[in-house]
Amino acid sequence: MTFRIRPFHVGILASIAAALLVVLMPDGWLEGGRELYFDRLTQLVSAPVSPAVVVVDIDRKSYAAMPDQAWQRADTARLVEKIAAAGPSVIAFDLVFSTDCDPASDTNRKLAAALSKAPALLGFLLSDVGGKSPRPLPVLAIARSLTVPEIWFVPGAETSCPVFQQRAASSGAAFLIGDEDSRVRRVQAFSIVGSEPYPALGLEAVRRYYDVKTPLLGGTPPWLKLGREIFSLAEDGSMRFVASRPDAMARRTVSAIDILQANVAPDLFAEKIVFIGSSLPNLGGLRQSAAAQLVASTQIHADLANSILTSFVPLRDEGFVNLEAGYTLFAGLIVALLTVRFRPWETLAAGLGVIGFTLAASYAIYARTGWLTDGFTVTAMIALVLVVAAFSQFAETRRVERVARERFAQYLPQAVVDRYLDQPGKAPIAGEEREVTALFTDIEGFSALAGRVRPQELVALLNIYFAEVNKLVADHGGMVDKVVGDAVHAFFNAPEDLDDHINKAIDCALAISRLTEEMRNRPQFKAQDFGRTRIGIETGMAVLGEVGLSGKLDYTAHGNSINLAARLQDANKFLGSTICVGPAANRNSHRTLRALGEHEIRGFGTMALFTPDDYVGR
Repeated sequence: MTFRIRPFHVGILASIAAALLVVLMPDGWLEGGRELYFDRLTQLVSAPVSPAVVVVDIDRKSYAAMPDQAWQRADTARLVEKIAAAGPSVIAFDLVFSTDCDPASDTNRKLAAALSKAPALLGFLLSDVGGKSPRPLPVLAIARSLTVPEIWFVPGAETSCPVFQQRAASSGAAFLIGDEDSRVRRVQAFSIVGSEPYPALGLEAVRRYYDVKTPLLGGTPPWLKLGREIFSLAEDGSMRFVASRPDAMARRTVSAIDILQANVAPDLFAEKIVFIGSSLPNLGGLRQSAAAQLVASTQIHADLANSILTSFVPLRDEGFVNLEAGYTLFAGLIVALLTVRFRPWETLAAGLGVIGFTLAASYAIYARTGWLTDGFTVTAMIALVLVVAAFSQFAETRRVERVARERFAQYLPQAVVDRYLDQPGKAPIAGEEREVTALFTDIEGFSALAGRVRPQELVALLNIYFAEVNKLVADHGGMVDKVVGDAVHAFFNAPEDLDDHINKAIDCALAISRLTEEMRNRPQFKAQDFGRTRIGIETGMAVLGEVGLSGKLDYTAHGNSINLAARLQDANKFLGSTICVGPAANRNSHRTLRALGEHEIRGFGTMALFTPDDYVGR
């Protein structure tokens, strides 16, 4: 038994390949699309919002309100004093006061004094120049199980002046590193300057807010215990955050000038995390996030704090990849199975349903747990399986159709076969009257042959015989109406017009006669004493159409000329001829045929008969 590769088998192989790709493909191949998918996912799901986060923006409005159109450290000092008076839990600065560090400066003394009136968290930036570590150093306990990610080690830090660090309560990393497309999607949870670890600005702000004495860091990949909460970090030690939409950022943001002008309720900052930064390029960094093209870095630190406060930190764990590969294989096998029961377009529609379910499941998982499952890569791989399986199924359908056309064309005209396959719902062809030349064949002595030859051998001989005879009919423009026993019934000029159909039928009869005489000399035919082929031809009007409703449907012709052709084939027995042509075919052929005399044909009377061949005797 010959094994044939079916669309189902192709789908299985494609599913296995797709699952392996999910695991083994380099990260860079689909990383851009995957990250954009995660961006979209985090924006579609409405993340919880903590009321404990307030952002103070030293914005353009604040600059414009100043007498000299410039914001000075003295203005920052007054701003801090106003906020500190409301009793915030912590004031986190996305501003680095690293220049003009004279401790005797009146302005610096005022800002330092303001910093001491509330817990102040000073941010520091990344520097290529090594130096003193930021101060104060936040508390942190490290478990022995910790494997420190390489990216945590930084060469140096750009810090605020010592006069300000001495008055601050803590310090945190305020620098942000974007992905290859420049979008900031995650924040490095810790940075190690020298040998001392520092948390990200937003992370340290939450620790101060919760008044956690000593957070615990450990594990591989790292995890962080902050009070009673345990947060899993990514393999590289980063924490994702949910980027707030512009409207959400606007609701938590206050202009610095409104605070100085007492346009803000005094209790707005009470027991809150207050981030101070600027949306102006010359004071604060403008970065791209998942929600907006240009976002003040202060807002990104606030987003990280909000994610931690609400315990909704998006997590992409490396262990998800194996589960995604398993799902890809499972979904791919479902798609492959669809090719067994459905047509190509139905398989495509059902496969798109599988893809839709996958995306919906990814959405639901994230909305419930914050886990980022890679719906982009998985659906891309399922789509690949779907395309491969559907294409294979389409190719198989075309192959089956081609075989069907070839097989049915041996029994029906090509036009009828095409109509059945291309328009299966179309009504049957009604009776059509047209001139038809009928050609009927018969094998001499077939009954005796069938009695002495084993059925398997007889079928083998007939298969060769009919294949070659039917091909000659098709080559001459005729159609095989049916094969009955050892006889071939063929029509010319039906169902489509055929020029000079009478002569083409006669030429076909001569070709069949020559072919079958040659065939009789072949060893397998000669050994069985295979008989001559007798042929009858007549032309006349006939009614053609499809016969049969609920049962077998047949395309055939009815008329006297059809019946006469069958009688003329039989007349060869007593005429001793091979080909017998009726009077109408002889008259309309306009060619010289050999006269066989006038003979009585049962049911039709006496008529002149003709033959084009030289076989007048046995």
